Amino acid sequence: MCAGKQFIHCLFWVIILSFFFTSCKQTQKIAIPKRIKRYSVGKVIKMTNDNSLKFETLTVKKATISFSNDGKTTSVRGSYKIRRDSIIQVYAQKLSIPLGKLEVNTDSFKMVYFIEQELLVGKNSYFSKLLGMDIDFSVLQALLSNKMFSFRQDPREKDFKEFYCDIEDDMYKISSLRDRKLRRFNKNEEKLERYRNRLDEGHVIKQDIYIDPDSFVVRKMVFNDLDNNRGVKLEFSHYEKVMDQWFPALIEIQITGEKKIELSIELSKISMNNETNFGFSVSPKYKKKLIE
Repeated sequence: MCAGKQFIHCLFWVIILSFFFTSCKQTQKIAIPKRIKRYSVGKVIKMTNDNSLKFETLTVKKATISFSNDGKTTSVRGSYKIRRDSIIQVYAQKLSIPLGKLEVNTDSFKMVYFIEQELLVGKNSYFSKLLGMDIDFSVLQALLSNKMFSFRQDPREKDFKEFYCDIEDDMYKISSLRDRKLRRFNKNEEKLERYRNRLDEGHVIKQDIYIDPDSFVVRKMVFNDLDNNRGVKLEFSHYEKVMDQWFPALIEIQITGEKKIELSIELSKISMNNETNFGFSVSPKYKKKLIE
């Protein structure tokens, strides 16, 4: 092949290859924004509630929990089961050693420590004192069954009254307080005090709930106590179908405040409506203590 033809041949392939790689780069740069239809807050809440888990009993036979407290990490295994609006029972062990079990009903709880041979009993208000937020049976049940909830629920009013709906991070974001109003509160303590008095609450918690726009399941919940500089973030992922309903196989929890606590909970062997045994026996040898 003459030098001229070799040059034309090489030039031809250079052009072809350049076009190919240029096209690849252009394809990589193209990002098609996700289109999310705007709905009212009431519509998003209704669709999310319609898609929330429906059960009479819920059983999670395997829960692996990694617990980190100020850099110190430990892991335990356990299980839990729920009889809807009635009982929550949790069992925990480390390696093959049983650690304890917990039963929570609508107003009180009892907790058994096997190693110490102790039975602790108390009212559910203890959980509120422990975390500094209003925690009752309905909140615990919602957390363990991936159902949205509000700390401001009032039986005299509609749930999520005065909440707002925006779109953020390709999800619906349902908030109890708009970010721009929060910025005004940060600049003016008097406005925050007037808002607190209007709600008739001792302190204000900003709640942000993130909803998947395709499956309408809860992806994330963020709670910030504006008065005490405490916060809780929960993220739900790795959703799987359980009896044609979506349920997360991973829950990650981060608690910030005086200490930073992180929990990662992996859930498996999940079933619904086949649990009949909610017995909770305690040895009479165990020492009973009242927790207040």
